[in-house]
Amino acid sequence: MAGERERIREIEQVLSGARSARDDIVVQSWMRRIDTHRLGTARPIEIYIVLTD
Repeated sequence: MAGERERIREIEQVLSGARSARDDIVVQSWMRRIDTHRLGTARPIEIYIVLTD
């Protein structure tokens, strides 16, 4: 549970403009989750990674 809270806190900080040590693709995924799909940070979902050329 503590790990989940830390992840949520990190996402919220990034959404507020803070830098992250995460790969850009991860940060972009977080932004899409919030901006495009309107999903909150506290709602867990299954993660799918789609690789493109």
